[in-house]
Amino acid sequence: MRQLGALRSLVVKVGTGLCMRDDGRLDGPTLLALAQQMAALRQRGCRLVLVTSGAVGMGRAVLDEYAPVSLAEKQALAAVGQVAIMNAWQNIFGLLDVRVAQVLLTRQDLESHERFLNARHVLSALQRRGILPVVNENDSVATEEIKIGDNDNLASLVGNVVDADVVVNLTSTEGLWRGVPGAPGAEIVREVHHIDEALEALVHGSKTRHGTGGMMTKIQAARIATGYGAHMAIVPGREPNVLLRLMDGEEIGTVFIPGQRRVRGRRRWIAYGGKVAGTLRVDAGASEAVKRKGRSLLAAGIVDVQGRFEVGDLVRVEGPDGDKIGQGLANYSSEQVARIKGLPTEQFEGVLGFKGHDEVVHRDHFVLEQGSPQPTPPHLERPAGQPVSIDLPRGQGPALDA
Repeated sequence: MRQLGALRSLVVKVGTGLCMRDDGRLDGPTLLALAQQMAALRQRGCRLVLVTSGAVGMGRAVLDEYAPVSLAEKQALAAVGQVAIMNAWQNIFGLLDVRVAQVLLTRQDLESHERFLNARHVLSALQRRGILPVVNENDSVATEEIKIGDNDNLASLVGNVVDADVVVNLTSTEGLWRGVPGAPGAEIVREVHHIDEALEALVHGSKTRHGTGGMMTKIQAARIATGYGAHMAIVPGREPNVLLRLMDGEEIGTVFIPGQRRVRGRRRWIAYGGKVAGTLRVDAGASEAVKRKGRSLLAAGIVDVQGRFEVGDLVRVEGPDGDKIGQGLANYSSEQVARIKGLPTEQFEGVLGFKGHDEVVHRDHFVLEQGSPQPTPPHLERPAGQPVSIDLPRGQGPALDA
C-alpha cells in the first residue's frame, strides 16, 4: 500500500496535453477539476506548488500560429501565452478563493546557490501567506543554453528547491507501461523502487502532440526527485479526482519510491542545483577513501584536472576508469589544483605560496553518486496479487548521504 497520505509538501505539474485540447484551445473543464482537487489538498493542510506547461501552446492559440517557428518567434509566442495561461489559472483558482502568484525560472536561477536560495525564500514566503505559487520556465527570455528544457525536469528541480515530499506529474498518459500499451499482456508498472538504464526498455512512444517531453523525460525527472528523497508519481490528469485518490493511497498511475534517506540543506543544491564547472580524476586509493569511507578528497589522490573553475565552483569527481564518484565544491581553482595534484598537503605552501585548506573537496560539501540500492522498507513491499512492481538496479544520481 502506498504511504502518501501523510506527506504534506507537493509539487504538481500539469502538462501541456492537459492544458490544451486537441484543437489547440484551452481545456477549461480539466483545469477546473484539477484546481478543485488542489484546493481540497490545501484544505487538508498540504503545501502546494503548481508547475504549469502550455505557454507556447497558448501563444499559438491566441495568435492562431501553428507553423514551426524560430527561437525568437517561439519566445514571442511564450510571452503572449504566459499571460494567457496565467490568467486562466488566476480566474479558475479565483472561483475557489485561492490566490495565486506567477514565478518564472530559468536554469541560471537554479545553478547559482544565491539565486537558488532566493527562489526557495520566495516560494516559501508565498506559501506562508496562503498564496499558491504557479511556476513555469521563463521561455520568453531563456535561450537553449539556459533552458531547463521541459517542465517534467523543472517540476523535480522545483521540488528540490521547496523540499517537496511528492512530485506529481499529471499527464495525458496512464503511467509507465510494461509492454506496448493495448497489446496482450501489457500492464501499468505501479511502483518503481530503483531507476536504471534498463528502465528505458519499458518506454514506448515519444512526445505528446503539444508538449516537449515524453516518458523518457519523466524518468529523468523521477531520477532527480527520488535522488533527493521525494516520491514521484506519473498519473493520468483527466482521471476523476486523480490527485485525491493518489494521496489516499489508491493504486493509480506509476509511483517512483525514493530511498530511506534524504539529501538536505546545501547538499541538495550541490546534488541537483549547481552547474558543474570542471572534473577531477582520482586514483584508486582516493576513490576508495571518498566513496567507501566517506573521506574528503585530498590533492595527493588527484591525477588529472579538466575544465576551468574557481574556488567555490562545483566539480565532478571521477574514478580511475572515468566512473562518476560524486560532485562537490572546490576549495582551490583549476589552475591551483593542477599545480598541487599528487602532492601531500604539507607541500602546498611551497608550491602555491600560501597554506590553504587541507582538502581540495571537503566531505561536508560533497555528494556521492548513487551506490548500491537501499533495502526496500517492509511497508513498501508488494503483497501477492497486487499490481506489478519492478525493482531495478540503481543507476545514476547522487546518493542520499546525510
